[in-house]
Amino acid sequence: MVNLSNNAGIVLSTMEKYRYGPRALAISRRCMEELSREMEKRDERTFSTEYALGWCDQSVAKNRKTQYKMTIYRLDDVYKHGRVLGNHIIIYPQPAETFRLVIDDYLDEVSRSENHTEIHMANIRHAVTHFCCFEQYNGVESPDDIDYDHLDAFDSFMRESTKAFYINEGLTVGFLEYMSNIGRCSKGFPLYMHYIESNKVSRMSGLSSSAREAIGLAQRNYEGISSLDLYESIEGFTNQLRAAGYSCTVTESVPYHLILLFLFLDREGLRYNRETVEIWFREEGDRLFKKGIFMARRTYEMYDDYLREGVLMPSHWWKHSENAFEKLPLWSQEWIRSFLSAKEKEGWKSNTIKMYGACTTAFCGFLASVGIRSFEEVTPKLIKEYNVWDCNHTTPEAKNAYNSRVRKFLIFLEMKGVIPVGMHYALPNDAAYGEEIVEVLSNADALAIEKYCAEARTPLQLRDAAMLMLLMETGFRSCDIVELKTTDIDWKQRSIRIIQEKTGVEHLHPMNTKTGNQIYRYIKEARPRDTRFRELFLKIKAPCGPVGRSACSNAMKRAGASTTKTHHARKGFASSTLNGGATLAETAEMLGHSDTSSVHKYTQLDAERMRLCPLSLSETGLLLDGRY
Repeated sequence: MVNLSNNAGIVLSTMEKYRYGPRALAISRRCMEELSREMEKRDERTFSTEYALGWCDQSVAKNRKTQYKMTIYRLDDVYKHGRVLGNHIIIYPQPAETFRLVIDDYLDEVSRSENHTEIHMANIRHAVTHFCCFEQYNGVESPDDIDYDHLDAFDSFMRESTKAFYINEGLTVGFLEYMSNIGRCSKGFPLYMHYIESNKVSRMSGLSSSAREAIGLAQRNYEGISSLDLYESIEGFTNQLRAAGYSCTVTESVPYHLILLFLFLDREGLRYNRETVEIWFREEGDRLFKKGIFMARRTYEMYDDYLREGVLMPSHWWKHSENAFEKLPLWSQEWIRSFLSAKEKEGWKSNTIKMYGACTTAFCGFLASVGIRSFEEVTPKLIKEYNVWDCNHTTPEAKNAYNSRVRKFLIFLEMKGVIPVGMHYALPNDAAYGEEIVEVLSNADALAIEKYCAEARTPLQLRDAAMLMLLMETGFRSCDIVELKTTDIDWKQRSIRIIQEKTGVEHLHPMNTKTGNQIYRYIKEARPRDTRFRELFLKIKAPCGPVGRSACSNAMKRAGASTTKTHHARKGFASSTLNGGATLAETAEMLGHSDTSSVHKYTQLDAERMRLCPLSLSETGLLLDGRY
């Protein structure tokens, strides 16, 4: 019964805080005293809402049942939640003078600036007075003393007290905007009340303890702008994005992303710095942004660049996780860096060096996984185990390519005296090469691409059509198409000049009318005009930089082809050139090959001319005896 006495005191003190009159307090006090005596009489040791309501229905006079039941519900709240919930409390509007003066000034401002009906003005007065009285009854002496914790308490109270809490909170937002405009509260207050409805605000208390410690460390170690400076820079940042041609989706979502960050920083009194943002985003990103998390992350990356550089840096992408190389132990990282540096001095291309890096990283990753702590512990047996372990490369060609690069790494280590000479022989690198069947685009695929190009209308379709015509009519590799410059096209001579990425050899190719028309349409109707880039093919949406290597494959997919392998179009061009009567040498020249060694395989597709050169069995000495 001790708990009943304590909890009854909480109920009465709550009613006193919210300005309940003497009569209401007396009725509640009498209800709990009578209930206590009844429980002692019945030897009930613990409070039960069902028992208390049953007692009320049977023993309490009709004119007091409503007040008694409400008291029982309040007592039940205290037992279950430690406090009386908002749906069992009424706020009586008795604002102090410090609040009443601000309320009157706000209502005068609203009535002068907007044409509201009397009923709506009454609703505004009620909602604002309700908010001010709640804050006043919870210890706030002046509107200037309201903080984010008080806003949280009001939101919780309103959610408990009515299903239409968002209506009253919406009317309260206008009052807080007025307060922020006259400098009596933070710019974040009205935004906070707007986003708290959809649970889009974050608090330090909601983060893990490790995240809170990391943010505290970041705030001590890194300088940054204030949360208010961040808020005031949002408009300028968004305008730069709009001027750069970013879509409405981006320019409308960016302020939302930055406002949620501003509210967190402003609520917790933190300054902006990248480390704080990364920790907060790692903890809250999934909850706040869900499917839009990648767009939000890009917003924070670009904004950080904007703060440091003063301009947008669309092509700059931040790295978010360690790659396989960074996960290697330091003893292996040092030698891989030294090996790749030697390859750079030898003049190898960047893509080749990347392949060396991937192969050596995989090899050293295997060593680390089996507990090796230095190259001195490597044995021929271990190298053979790596060869068996590497099951990602199933074809002889792939196995040969990877093993040959690892062997060169091992030879490099031998030359440096890190491992014994001859260790590289433990890793085989000989594999038989097979002759591949030449695959070209089917007639159905070719017709689908022709139709798609003829019907192209949108900027994306026009860019696709120009790329597809180059694939089909010139046999260019996709890597060369995406690297084409506007200056590579000679319109007078109707030719295109490229430096082939694969061979580094210059290649001049004639441009037929169909291809030229598609490129011309793309340039005139679809290619972004206000750009500093010389590349022919650019992204349709901002940032309007050069397209990536997948652009040609994606164009084939959108055209409805059954494959996205662009090399099928190149092989198809070669076979159609041969079928058209060109010699092997002429076909090799059209493809940009230095000799005919890799062109002969296309002759197998020339069925008509292959039928002209069969040998009879009698001439070969082969007989059909035995009917094999």
